[in-house]
Amino acid sequence: MGGGMKVLHRLLGAALSGVLLLTACAPGQRSAQGENPSGPCESANQVKPEYELSQRVTFVLAAGYGENSVDITHCLLSEGGYSEQWRAKGFSGSTGFAKPGPVYVNSLLSPTGSYSVTEAFGRTNPGTNLPYEKLRQDSYWGGRHSAHFNNYFEGAGQFPDEPLWKYMQAGDYEQAAVINYNRPPEGQPVPGQSFAIFLHAGMRATWGCISTDLGTVEKYLRQTQPGDRIVMGVKSEIFGPTTSPA
Repeated sequence: MGGGMKVLHRLLGAALSGVLLLTACAPGQRSAQGENPSGPCESANQVKPEYELSQRVTFVLAAGYGENSVDITHCLLSEGGYSEQWRAKGFSGSTGFAKPGPVYVNSLLSPTGSYSVTEAFGRTNPGTNLPYEKLRQDSYWGGRHSAHFNNYFEGAGQFPDEPLWKYMQAGDYEQAAVINYNRPPEGQPVPGQSFAIFLHAGMRATWGCISTDLGTVEKYLRQTQPGDRIVMGVKSEIFGPTTSPA
């Protein structure tokens, strides 16, 4: 975690606590009677410190382990704290989220953690500021133990490289953002651990990616800047014990 982001994360607790005290009974937030519990953006001050935040952060949360249905919430930090920009439904890996730690190929689990987003790909650029690859028939995502492992490349792919064009034609990779699990800048790639973790279109349970509807992915790409983060996992793991994000 970068030093600047550590400071930001620590300061959020004090700043946002004051905001929540002043607006505890406002619409959309928790009242004394327990109505309208606050969402992930309003509860960002209670994210566990190991999960780094950024100015724009997207929470992908499941209700529990073994659940593959997720709530996706996009948040923006301003002077008053994080505010919710939009919400959507989606899916994680078929067997839900892994507990914190390495996730391995063919587990059908999505990794738990805070990951930067620095690039995207798909049929045509929807207007994102992320570096974007327009897919071709020879577009692959590296799965072999080679220099291409867990990276985009063009050429003669071989199993287990992912044929991105083929999956795009099937509707899954019409648009996709790369979640930097098991790759820089989060760390050096480790063969055997899961690769090709994306936020993509498709709206069905996956091998480990996060999927949602195409319109949501396009909106996400248009609003995202390099280095924005996705924080993903089971609610009780991401947030402290006193938080109940909607």
